[in-house]
Amino acid sequence: MLSQISNKIILLVALFCTIISCIDEKEKCEDEILSTKHFETEFGCTNTRFDLQIDLHNEYTIIRSKSTYDTNVIGTCHPDIDFSKYDLVIGRQSTGNFNDTILYDYRRVCPNMDLSLIINVIQLDITMPSTVTYHALIPKLGDEESLNIQIIVI
Repeated sequence: MLSQISNKIILLVALFCTIISCIDEKEKCEDEILSTKHFETEFGCTNTRFDLQIDLHNEYTIIRSKSTYDTNVIGTCHPDIDFSKYDLVIGRQSTGNFNDTILYDYRRVCPNMDLSLIINVIQLDITMPSTVTYHALIPKLGDEESLNIQIIVI
């Protein structure tokens, strides 16, 4: 009888430790910050937020091929992108104030390590509506890989 109680206690302790271990592993998950590339830093383009043009309004697209890029994106700087390595996230956003800068936050987000790109369109205190083009070169997405994109106008 005593050995049965001991076995049950040992089993319960082992189960408890396993559960605690799993909870600790989930708590240890940290987002993985990833880098994006841009026409300015990679190709020396200037003023792309106003110079790049694509037929979009307050929306974005992911361009995955050179032919789609050549057909849809125009501007004075039209770099040769290696679409076997990169996809181009590009969009246009209208704001009520003049644009100051655009910041990008690209990461794998816990707990499932989903890809996320947050684009912050930062405005100045100058009441002058503007429309800007934002873009980010990201490593080629897999055929079944998704990307959650959020545009925030600040």
